[in-house]
Amino acid sequence: MSDDRIRELAARAASKDATERWTVAGELGRIPGEEAESVLLALLKDEDYRVRERAVAALGRRFTPRVASACAVALADDDDAGHRAAGLALLVRGGAAGRAVLLGALQHPSADVRISAAAALPGPAPGPETVTAIEAAARREGDPNARAALLLALGRTGRREAIAPLLAALEEGNLWLQVHALEALGDVGDPEIAPRILPLLTNANLRHGALHALARLRSPVAGEPLLRRAAAGEVDVFLVAALRAALESASATTLAGLRPLWPEAGPTLLALLEDPEEDAALRTDAAHVLALLDLPGAALAIVTHGPFRDGYAALRALPRARREEALLCVLQVADPEPALELLDAHRGGPEAPTLLPLLVHPSATVKAAVLSCVPAGLVPIPDLIDVLAEDDPETALAAALALASDDSGEPLDRLPKRRRALLDRAGGPDGPGRVAALAALAGTDGPDVEAAVRGALSTPDPAVREAAVTAAARGRRIGSHEIVACLSDEIATVRAAALRGLALRAERGEALPGVTWRDGLVFLVDDPAAAAAAGAAVIALAGAERPRLVEEMLVQEPAVRIAALEEIEKTGDPEAARSAVAALGHEDPETACAAVRALSVADEAVAAEALATALADERAEVRAAAAETVARRPPGDSRSALSGAVATALVVESDRAVLRSLLVAASGLADEAMVDPMTLVLSQESIPAEADDAAEALARLAPEACRRAWMQAPARAERRWARALATAARAGRSQRST
Repeated sequence: MSDDRIRELAARAASKDATERWTVAGELGRIPGEEAESVLLALLKDEDYRVRERAVAALGRRFTPRVASACAVALADDDDAGHRAAGLALLVRGGAAGRAVLLGALQHPSADVRISAAAALPGPAPGPETVTAIEAAARREGDPNARAALLLALGRTGRREAIAPLLAALEEGNLWLQVHALEALGDVGDPEIAPRILPLLTNANLRHGALHALARLRSPVAGEPLLRRAAAGEVDVFLVAALRAALESASATTLAGLRPLWPEAGPTLLALLEDPEEDAALRTDAAHVLALLDLPGAALAIVTHGPFRDGYAALRALPRARREEALLCVLQVADPEPALELLDAHRGGPEAPTLLPLLVHPSATVKAAVLSCVPAGLVPIPDLIDVLAEDDPETALAAALALASDDSGEPLDRLPKRRRALLDRAGGPDGPGRVAALAALAGTDGPDVEAAVRGALSTPDPAVREAAVTAAARGRRIGSHEIVACLSDEIATVRAAALRGLALRAERGEALPGVTWRDGLVFLVDDPAAAAAAGAAVIALAGAERPRLVEEMLVQEPAVRIAALEEIEKTGDPEAARSAVAALGHEDPETACAAVRALSVADEAVAAEALATALADERAEVRAAAAETVARRPPGDSRSALSGAVATALVVESDRAVLRSLLVAASGLADEAMVDPMTLVLSQESIPAEADDAAEALARLAPEACRRAWMQAPARAERRWARALATAARAGRSQRST
């Protein structure tokens, strides 16, 4: 990078315009060297929090000793709270080096600095030595606020080594320290702590803190004493939350033994549900407890008095024996949400066939969800024909697609009754049903299908014409010249369908006589729908000129360039994917995401470098697209490089949606580099389901590394690693036996 360029960026970083300074911080983050680093360090003191955040993000990827020293200075800046906060945020991202600075700051003469350092500790992947250092600082700390902050830092380590000093503070400290020790024990998350906390429920000053800790520890041991207290009249938001957590962690056998302990649970909990003015969190937890205790009328009460904070999720807590009762209850209300909750809970599972009665629900949304949820062939053909005949835009496509398959898995060409039903509707009057039937017939061959499609091409309904063009393109009997003729249609969506159809045929490698990528250029200034389709068609038809045309499409309107980038993956052209790399840093997030997804077909060297960059992008949607692309790429030499990038991303990712995508990618990569980052994820209080899947995949492919992690992991991660290792071992035994 030239000195002139650095001087220019430094000048812009001093602009009075905060947006300009924010932009410069992003550009500097992509420039190596001490000169760019110096400007970024200065921006940590910027008056605009957005600029400081971007500078932190940029410096977090280059945490050098110089950056660590600057953070130590920021930590002691009593005059600029924003500067101190930026330094703290950067130290948290700094791994072991950042933690060393924070631990050193615990000896600073200023209590404010010590409190700030304690609040930022322990950082990622703390080990026993971190617990020892924080414990020692807590013992010598004289300021009560700083000592309380250190107790919370001990809890955030999540390590069992922190339990003893926290229990000591709980037993020996004053009320201020006891409250913070309880909060910290909840952070540790070891259910075995519960028996030490239960006696504190008799202490009025500590009761709320103890119940909050029990709710986070999720120990079934707490179920019986909490139920007895509820039976004695202690029904408040803290106790019910702790009771719900204890019951959710209990086995079915344990639940059966606990139910008789609270004879008046039904009327008491129902009264809470019936009162719309009651605390929302209390009503939500009460609904779950009602279901977990399997009390009479629980399903109807949940459906009648919901929604709660989590909608109707309490229906999922009902035992399997109550499934039929729950179905009858959701059919008694017009609101689709309770029915959709049941459908989401059992979609794709063995219980899905039991949801067929919901097909009579008055909501079209529920009917469509049922048709897409139940196994193929389960809904009788006459019922599907009836739904299709209703011409409801919400249910028509679901009914048509359900008609197009059965439980045999045979293609539609070999299902004469279903094929005939779809042909009858495709040749019938215009409407959503005809559109849906044409969509379901797309890709099916035969003169009767050709006749139905040709008839629909000339109908006055533009939606039907659009569906007919799409079906014609997917089939092989109707010539490309007839699809080209549809480019003159007066409706933009029909023209767009024709352009997409030509792109589809080009993707299949078909010769298109008289059609070239130049034919799509005129439509780039058409209606947005047609212009986007033209962008895709130009790339699909470009052949050897595709890499150059990708670069040219990047200067088009957003809809065009995004469609062009999305087409690269469909063409499978690695050189075109290389051209898309230029758009990774595009200011439009959708464009950047489309460029990232194109890397699924890039060669290994290009993909490894570009995806690693995208995984560190400051925009969550770009990072998610990168993780999804890593998961879609085929196995190859670049997997090891990508594994390191995904492992690094797992450590620092704070966005829940991006984390889920990263975990899916980690499941596919599954090598030893992923074990320590996965331990960090498994240490969190709540984790997405994808984390369990990734842990099990790692346990199958790197069992020894996972066992070592299990032996040294924090409490929550230890339990989850144990579960993953046990599941992997069972799967291995089952595989060997077969």
